[in-house]
Order: sequence, then structure tokens, then C-alpha cells
Amino acid sequence: MTPEERKELDLKWLAGLQMHGIKLGLENITELLRKLGNPQRTYPCIHVAGSDGKGSTCEIIASVLEKSGFRVGLYTSPEVLDFRERIAVNGEPISEDREARLCGRLKHECDDMAESGRQCTFFEVTTAMAMMHFRDEKVDIAVFEVGMGGRFDATNVVTPLVSVISNISLEHTEYLGDTIEKIASRRPA
Repeated sequence: MTPEERKELDLKWLAGLQMHGIKLGLENITELLRKLGNPQRTYPCIHVAGSDGKGSTCEIIASVLEKSGFRVGLYTSPEVLDFRERIAVNGEPISEDREARLCGRLKHECDDMAESGRQCTFFEVTTAMAMMHFRDEKVDIAVFEVGMGGRFDATNVVTPLVSVISNISLEHTEYLGDTIEKIASRRPA
């Protein structure tokens, strides 16, 4: 198999993880990151939760930090045009080659976990990919946008230097609860 074919296969594997849907909980991501040497522990983090405005808040924080001279990792979702927008360092999205290399490493670890009945989700894998990329790029700080899982979201494995909570509204009720109070108790990471 050529390197290009391997890269294409690994990226197809990543896209295929979306069929596994959403699984809230920290067990898989904790195990996956342990296998990868806990990259999220190698730099300070800012963690942004809430219902509305998380992405914009993350972008503003990252921009201010970058303008202040820091090397900043930024992880947001979903992307606008290209998956690689989710993972950026100083505004530069992860390269396609780097994405494919990390994907190959993650596939190996996830296949190991699947043998024992632990199937990683797309969001868990992309979160781990961002954490690895930020470690390898030696960021000074990383900004993580919480997905929809709040307390049980894959990003919640970070130990934040600062936690930010944006507006909370009635959304994702099938996962987070059917009242603002229930969502507010689960939404913030």
C-alpha cells in the first residue's frame, strides 16, 4: 500500500466513526489519552462551555492570546467548510498530512480498544487528535470548546487554567435534560 493510499484509508476510517453517533462519558477518551501519554497535560488550557457563542468566545480568547505573543492551540466544532478548521495553532488549521499521520496513530489505539468492546466516537478521536497536535506543536496554551456533552463531554478531560461559561439555553434536551435548570447543571464542564 502506498503512503497516499494509507492516508486515504485512515481519513476514511475517521469519517466512518460518525456512524457510531454520540456517546457521552469520559471512559473512552480517558483510556485513549492514557495510551497516547496524556498529551492534554502538557500545556495549560482554557475550557469554554455553554449553549450559544462558545465558538466565537473561543476565537476571541485565542486571538487575544496570540496577539499577546502566545502560541495558541484552538479546538472548536463543528467546522464551517473543512474538518481541519476544528484544530488550529495560531490560526493555522492542521495540515492534511499531519491530520493523516495522527489519524493513523489514533486508529491503531482505537482498534486496540475496540477489541475489548470500547468503540471510540468521532468526537473523542478528533478531541484526542487536537490534544496530540497541540502537544507536538508545543503550544503555550490551548483553548477548547466543549461539545454538546457538558460534564460528560470528551473535552472535559482537561484541567483548565480558566473555565468560561457562555449563555445557556434549552437545547440537546434528549442528552442534557428538559429544563434550563437541568441543562445548566450538566452543560458547564
